[in-house]
Amino acid sequence: MVITIDGAAGVGKSSTAKELAKRLGYQYFDTGAMYRAVTFYFLAENVDLESNNQVTKSLDSIKLHIDFSFDKEMRIFLDDEDISLKIRSQEVTSTVSIVSAIKEVRDKMVKIQRSFAENGNFVVEGRDIGTVVFPDAEHKFFLQADYDVRAKRRLADFEKINEAKNINEIKKDLEKRDKYDSTRKLSPLKIPNNATIVDTTFCSFDDQVNQILKHIEKMNER
Repeated sequence: MVITIDGAAGVGKSSTAKELAKRLGYQYFDTGAMYRAVTFYFLAENVDLESNNQVTKSLDSIKLHIDFSFDKEMRIFLDDEDISLKIRSQEVTSTVSIVSAIKEVRDKMVKIQRSFAENGNFVVEGRDIGTVVFPDAEHKFFLQADYDVRAKRRLADFEKINEAKNINEIKKDLEKRDKYDSTRKLSPLKIPNNATIVDTTFCSFDDQVNQILKHIEKMNER
């Protein structure tokens, strides 16, 4: 079974999805990390994002490997290098929306995402999981939170990888990214049909996870 969790950056998707997967005994799947990995590769190879030819050739040559064997953690390797932390850099963060809006990139990533989840139980998080990748998922959730809370969460993420960042700049970046993601023509960020909305602004971490668990339990009792 697949449980989808969608939402913008900094709403708590990753931490919530990881904990939910842990409590349910499911596998956690971060699809956003896949787009970050492609972005990391494109930046390293100086790919012209406006060149369809360069993008296509790079997608054909990229050697990404997703490993789920690390105690339910998902790690991404480029060739034999673990880039799971490197893809969280500010350079990648500021470019990933552009890369993820490229049709050829999305087509390839969605195909891979669906193939991974064909067998087994997964908690999958991203921006178009309940709308495009798994529109028929039995349990779909959409997380949201106000910008101040989201900016604090992203600041903590950058501090983990020792990147200095101003919280006001982060807030502006979030607003800019939201506008871009929600208005792009291909797989825009939006609330999936029949999704349950969870506002994490004033929730403790346990509260937001428990809200989702209770909803799943209630739905399964029907």
